[in-house]
Amino acid sequence: MNSLRLRLLISAGLILLLFLLLTGLALDRAVQSYTERAEYERLQGILFSLLGATEVDDQGQVSCSVGGVPEPRLQQPDSGLNVIIYDVTGQPRWTSPSLLETPEPIQPPNIDEWVFSAGKIFQLSYGYEWYIGVDELKRFTMRVEDRASPIQSERQSFTGQMWWWLLGISVALLVVLFVLMQWVLKPLGRIAGELDDIRAGKQEKLSSGVPTEILPLTQSVNALLDQEHQQQQRFRHALANLAHSLKTPLAVLGNMQNIETSQAEQLNRMEEIISYQLQKAATVGGRALRKPIPLRPVVERLMGVMKKVYADKTMTFDNQVPASFSVTVESGDLLELMGTLLDNAAKYGHHNIKVFVPEGTVNTVIVQDDGGGFAADAETLLQRGQRADTQMPGQGIGLAVAREIADAYQMPLRLEPASPQGARVVLVFQEG
Repeated sequence: MNSLRLRLLISAGLILLLFLLLTGLALDRAVQSYTERAEYERLQGILFSLLGATEVDDQGQVSCSVGGVPEPRLQQPDSGLNVIIYDVTGQPRWTSPSLLETPEPIQPPNIDEWVFSAGKIFQLSYGYEWYIGVDELKRFTMRVEDRASPIQSERQSFTGQMWWWLLGISVALLVVLFVLMQWVLKPLGRIAGELDDIRAGKQEKLSSGVPTEILPLTQSVNALLDQEHQQQQRFRHALANLAHSLKTPLAVLGNMQNIETSQAEQLNRMEEIISYQLQKAATVGGRALRKPIPLRPVVERLMGVMKKVYADKTMTFDNQVPASFSVTVESGDLLELMGTLLDNAAKYGHHNIKVFVPEGTVNTVIVQDDGGGFAADAETLLQRGQRADTQMPGQGIGLAVAREIADAYQMPLRLEPASPQGARVVLVFQEG
């Protein structure tokens, strides 16, 4: 789970779910408490009304006129609202017309004690004494029970609607939370886009118009970019100074009149080796912060140079690189790389040199000539000092330099035979 947006959404969703769950349980408990209290008071009112309508004769027979009680359900068979009067032993002595079955005996409560139970059935029992005659007291218990309480039905309906409302509210809050999260994280998305633009060379620094919390991040990244650019410039300037310092004494030694031929060859070799090593060290390589460079103008410029260098050879240079084809290679490295490949092709080619992008590819460039081609062990030519034709001048480091630059940018470079004759160098540039 590497997405901050997903982490925040899940965390906030769990907290919201827990809050709504606890809120729902608290509301449900409060409604249940209110329902039980309301049911207790309702049953107590019915019980008081029944006590006023109850009569006990001299023989202890109990009767109750339910018609005078404002509860028509007491006279409706199996309505769920029942009244039972028990004697001192807990045996039923009288039941309302609504009760069809014979009730079970109970444990009588104390005198003036109210016993209430809630659940699927609400029951309220009251223990009282009744005078029979002048001074005889008999103990009774009256119980009112409701198996189909309208208050309970309303409570269940309310609870169901409450949970549906809470579910709807939670979904709405999650949607609002997601929208707010998109708005809060928008600056991070913009920074990611700007980093992609910097990597592609479309801009040089991150913009400063960001929230205060991430401003130190953008400032640090911009400072790092400035430092990287300055370090690169210092490094390349130091290499240029070193090249100038080494080449000037070598040129002086090479122009001395009394120098021997073998010594002159060694000086030339030293100069080429120094150039090679300096080029190898100066190669920028696969840096992430590069501006795309159109390849066609670079190839066109180099072909113009090759036409002058190899003016003694009747050669045709064909640049078929599309104008829209761009590569993310430092300009100096690109000139050195393509210049080396074109010089090698012109040196060993006969009449036609072609640079093109194969059909169906988006990042592959081929430099092709019509010369004698490569030998079976062509890959050895990519090693410094290896040459395909020892009759040609040079030290055999051209393709090695090209290979070093390509490796620095992690670009595959292959040597292949051309059809019907000649050689081709296949170079696969890295995308964006």
